[in-house]
Amino acid sequence: MTEETDMDLMWEKMRKVRNALLLQSDKYVLPDLWEGYTDAQKGEIRRYRMELRDWPETIDTPLSLGSKLPAKPSFVKDVDTYKLRP
Repeated sequence: MTEETDMDLMWEKMRKVRNALLLQSDKYVLPDLWEGYTDAQKGEIRRYRMELRDWPETIDTPLSLGSKLPAKPSFVKDVDTYKLRP
């Protein structure tokens, strides 16, 4: 593999990470959760999701991708909200 191909693969991996984070954050905007947030919290979620969308443009090289990863709002709990309990 060439260095260019390696870099292309790294960029692709970075986008996959971003897409996975966006997918995970989709649940935060579902109506049953969204309606329970304050306006300030809604703003934080909007900011986080926008920063995730813009994240690839803020990276000079995929080697530094973790250093500019947007911070998830602190009030968000990453539990499986919709998992059925026995």
